[in-house]
Amino acid sequence: MKLRLKDKELPPAQVRLTLPGSLKASLDEYLVYLRGTSHREAELKEVALEMLRQFVESDRHFRAWRKERAGAEPESGLAERRNGGVGAKIS
Repeated sequence: MKLRLKDKELPPAQVRLTLPGSLKASLDEYLVYLRGTSHREAELKEVALEMLRQFVESDRHFRAWRKERAGAEPESGLAERRNGGVGAKIS
């Protein structure tokens, strides 16, 4: 099939995290850095979500594992596995 349809997005899921103080301080400092270099306002939530997304997408071993796993399972639910199982919302 030449036409490739986009997988349905899963609904967001809320994930609450408690960060160590030093990590929170580093993220706050990173926001200052981003604002200075990109000249645009960014919120911690937006930056953290993008960091997590890029981390998961860049992990070659995880991508290989996911591809292997998807090939071994039935077609139903494949879109969910491609999207990581659940959406995430950090508040």
